[in-house]
Amino acid sequence: MKSSIIIGFILGFGIILVIILTKEDVGYFFNPSALAITLGGTIAALIIYFSPHALKEAIKSFFNIFSEKQYSPPRIVDLVVDVNKSIRKTSYRNILNFDQVRSVPFLVKGLSLIVDGVSSNNLEEIMIRDSRSMYEGNRIAERVFGIAGSFAPMFGMMGTVIGLIAMLHRIDNPAAIPAAMGLALVTTLYGLILSALVFKPISGKIRDKNMTDSRVRDIIIEGVLSIQRGENSQITKERLIGFLN
Repeated sequence: MKSSIIIGFILGFGIILVIILTKEDVGYFFNPSALAITLGGTIAALIIYFSPHALKEAIKSFFNIFSEKQYSPPRIVDLVVDVNKSIRKTSYRNILNFDQVRSVPFLVKGLSLIVDGVSSNNLEEIMIRDSRSMYEGNRIAERVFGIAGSFAPMFGMMGTVIGLIAMLHRIDNPAAIPAAMGLALVTTLYGLILSALVFKPISGKIRDKNMTDSRVRDIIIEGVLSIQRGENSQITKERLIGFLN
């Protein structure tokens, strides 16, 4: 997950930098004022557009795509089936100490509810509620970055307009025209880069991760309920395989 993001960023920004560095004068492509207008304006618009809770969810989801270990649905099916097999040989409390189990917090929570004697109906209700809450939080984060991807080009165009106005007011001073044109065009470039290479891809990555994580949690919920009912591992596996279709 995070390796693909890093590779994408390196490749994308690397291509842009190589192209810029092959030009005779690279100074025009690095403009703090243009970056302030584009990035600062986008952040300001997001603060106005979204609630603090939504922005917090966006920041959390952004860091999660780098920090959280993501399991594929087939891997989770195998893990849940292994847990069911291990139940026959040891206690729930010992299983909760297994490294593979501890690396999946949602599975730990489900097994902990069984240990606490929570009924099947209440366990299912709690886990579905938590899964839905996680899903909705990531949907909010996805929307924040998607909207940011729409705002960035707008502020890029705003910087272009500001630069053109400055250029027109300095038309009697030809020496000032290049600097004004630099601001005018670089803000558009920054807006497009932020939208196409940062905000929109991050939004898509959060959406992709959210869909996979939601599917994994559905597998875990069904698996934990199967374990609680005392079903053997083969029945549990047959129940969970249906989620892979």
